[in-house]
Amino acid sequence: MTRVIQWATGVTGTMSLRHVIGREDLDLVGVRVYDPAKSGVDAGRLCGLPATGVTATDDREALLALDADVVLYMGKVETDTPGCFADVCDLLASGKNVITTGSRFIHPRSLDSSLADGIESACRKGRSAFLGLGLYPGFIGESLGPILSRLTQRTGRIDVREVLNYSTYASHDLIFNAMGFGFPPDDTTPLLTNTEYAAGAWIGSATVLAQALGLQIRSVRGYREVATTPRALTVAAGEIPAGTVAAMRFGVVADCGPVTLSVEHLTRMADDLAPDWPTDIGYEVTFVGEPNLRFHLVIGSDDEDHAKQGCLATAMHAINAIPAVLDADPGLYDLSTIGPFVAHWTQRS
Repeated sequence: MTRVIQWATGVTGTMSLRHVIGREDLDLVGVRVYDPAKSGVDAGRLCGLPATGVTATDDREALLALDADVVLYMGKVETDTPGCFADVCDLLASGKNVITTGSRFIHPRSLDSSLADGIESACRKGRSAFLGLGLYPGFIGESLGPILSRLTQRTGRIDVREVLNYSTYASHDLIFNAMGFGFPPDDTTPLLTNTEYAAGAWIGSATVLAQALGLQIRSVRGYREVATTPRALTVAAGEIPAGTVAAMRFGVVADCGPVTLSVEHLTRMADDLAPDWPTDIGYEVTFVGEPNLRFHLVIGSDDEDHAKQGCLATAMHAINAIPAVLDADPGLYDLSTIGPFVAHWTQRS
């Protein structure tokens, strides 16, 4: 049995927790929460399951001292990058392997070399392994891009794009404080209004894709564009007043010499906003070359909530990576360097 700590119980973390509890090959030994109201609550109750006997805690030090094989770390790295990297380094140094979700964990060295140095040092101290992944970023470009490249004779450009409606996504912190929905378009308060910071969400994805294809990134340009709503909107995360940001697209364009890589996220709070932007919901990878390729993936394809199903896919990508990370030598890994892995559909009877 693999002993697991679930770190954070937001939307994705709660889905991960529910699945870990249901697996016969995983043993939940700890749950980290940030809301004091959740501390002391049984893990099963937090995710709508029967009691497990494992109590959630907001005591960081208690979890660091806990004996576990792997931590599924799903903290708010987009809004607290230093704090989350400190958590991860302390967990790794304590001897626990760590699998993380969140854009800034996809390829730490491309974000900040000192962050990567800290992780590598912690891995050496704890003889542990680290892997950052997700869905977008953390799978679409990094995993599908290299596979699709097998079909090409040559290419001059690869575009990776996510198009979603986030009106059902309930994280107020991410939607408003980080992304900037509901703010005037010239308000620089939200984190992602800083173009350099916004680019940091995607540079890791572009770097892992470049590594997998044997390309060297020469330069990177980040960008962010927004569109406002002509009417007030009520969405799962809160209220978006008329005249404020209700659609945005941001990403990076990486110059790799003969090949240009583009990684972009495009989000609306209503389907009719920004009609001149791409509108097909889902994930797309295109190659411009010989032959031209266009691959389109929809997660939640049977009229399901795309945002919610995307969170489930993110959780499962982390859980299904557990065997590969446990088998890896100590060190910092990404999706171009970790060993291959597939799903393991083992549920309790």
